[in-house]
Amino acid sequence: MGLFQYEQICKLNESEFMVYNYVSLHLQEVEAMSIRELSVAVGVSTTTVLRFCSKFGYEGYTEFKYRIHQFLEKQEEGRYYPSIRSAVQYLQSTVDNQELSIEIEKAARLCVEARQVLFLGIGTSGGLAEYGARLFCNAGVTAFSITDPFYPSPVRSMEDMVLFVLSVSGETPLIVSSVDNYKKKRMKVISLTNTDICTIARLSDINFAYFMPLTYVHQTIEHMNITTQIPVIYLLETLSQWINDIREKQKR
Repeated sequence: MGLFQYEQICKLNESEFMVYNYVSLHLQEVEAMSIRELSVAVGVSTTTVLRFCSKFGYEGYTEFKYRIHQFLEKQEEGRYYPSIRSAVQYLQSTVDNQELSIEIEKAARLCVEARQVLFLGIGTSGGLAEYGARLFCNAGVTAFSITDPFYPSPVRSMEDMVLFVLSVSGETPLIVSSVDNYKKKRMKVISLTNTDICTIARLSDINFAYFMPLTYVHQTIEHMNITTQIPVIYLLETLSQWINDIREKQKR
């Protein structure tokens, strides 16, 4: 079992999620940190750190650090793949999840009723935006992908269209600006983000957050985000299947 379970991550408040993000990216450093040092690094109180530990079932910070130590040892042995384990936990959590099913059906109906669905994303999310547009077209919805955030939006109202936004952070300035512009055209916005505590999630009519551990690989100039996108693919394919089912029922 990993350090963090999907069901527990969903219950974190904003300050606790800040601790989660920092710990996920700095496991080796946190193993050697005191609770005071961690609270200063994240910019939260020690009480917040203790509450964070408690929400994941640890009796205190000492036990939490011990679990980090065990976790890192198993990683070195090559038996731990945190991103994949988290993705599997996410998929398992969707089984019989009525609340998620209701939101998926609501989003699918919005897309079926829309004149067009525009997918928006850049980088890896741009590739998935193209995949999503193709899936939706296969299901009978007119869909296109926009992977250039500078692509101009039409002047007229777009209230009969849906904008589908893909963004891991939900905070990329160019994407946030694009979403804001499209919302001013009265478009409905559906988003897939790694957390619901982000600007794009707040701008959306419907948001699906998947809460995966942030993962980066260091390259010569910058750190590249390689956070798993398995939940995104799952959600896109599930939505396309819902869309197809809804359209088939409408034909009867």
